[in-house]
Amino acid sequence: MADVQVRYPGRACVLGEHCDWAGGASLTIPLPLGVRVRAEAAREGVSAKSELDGELLEGRWSINNPRIGHAALRFVPAAIQTLNNAGIPVKPTELWIAGDLPAAKGLASSAALSLGVLDALSRFSGHHQSTATLVDLAYQLEHDALGIPCGRLDQAACAAAQPLFLSWSKSKTGEISMNARRVDPLKALHFVVATLRGPRHAKKILATLARHHDSTIPNSHGDAVREAITEFASAAEAGAYAMETGNIKALGLAMNRSQAIYEAKLAGRFESTHDPQLLQQIRSLIDLGAIGAKFSGAGGDGSVIGLFSTENSARASAISMDHTLGNAWYISVGVP
Repeated sequence: MADVQVRYPGRACVLGEHCDWAGGASLTIPLPLGVRVRAEAAREGVSAKSELDGELLEGRWSINNPRIGHAALRFVPAAIQTLNNAGIPVKPTELWIAGDLPAAKGLASSAALSLGVLDALSRFSGHHQSTATLVDLAYQLEHDALGIPCGRLDQAACAAAQPLFLSWSKSKTGEISMNARRVDPLKALHFVVATLRGPRHAKKILATLARHHDSTIPNSHGDAVREAITEFASAAEAGAYAMETGNIKALGLAMNRSQAIYEAKLAGRFESTHDPQLLQQIRSLIDLGAIGAKFSGAGGDGSVIGLFSTENSARASAISMDHTLGNAWYISVGVP
């Protein structure tokens, strides 16, 4: 059987964080950074070699009873298990995993890796999956097999590989349904995405916000979280419309509004969402000329995103931020 190679990009959340588990709307863009997975024939089992983050990792697992464990390559046995549970048999395969998407920085590296491993294993075994099925399988891999408290935003955004508007509806039983549509920007958009130094605390942030979001009414902390996420969703709707109509100023205003709500309702209230470094970098983006700047991801860690009016100003800002943070990228979205 011929080798199979797939690639999935990371994503930046422009607007609408946390709406994928609470209900609301989100707006995402793909990154030029991504994860590549190549599948080749093997005699038995599934083996993997990874060069992500500049470190060579190797592992081998049984096809029928893979032991997941807690190592960095746990996504591979989790993918085997997820495919087995879905009735998709896996053939003996050797995987080669590489890419330039940094891990644990709020850029959806876990989702891109999950999609890549699932798609490569499935395709190499002769089972081509639809995008919707892969998104659902990647969610099962992370949420069920690995116990990561995530929604479906990252998986859907990485699989789409272009700007995406997602609306989330929460039923009385707590089930979240997703409706996604691709967004075609009327004008070219110039973003800068930068990652922050230090460890991430996404699990702690999600646990804190989810606990207060589901608290009884009235509750000061719970009301603040619910109001913030409602505002995030409203900003995402306004941002998607602005993106489609070419109103760059309105998109920047929606981003600034979302950041202001984050600072007013969350950053000053919960320890997990309070990060002076994040606030400093938001101010740096504004000082460098961003017309909109905000946190991207869980909040309180991970990454920041800024919108600029021209390519030159965005590229210059990315260079400046890269000197300051160590990792910043210019992102062009839409028609040139």
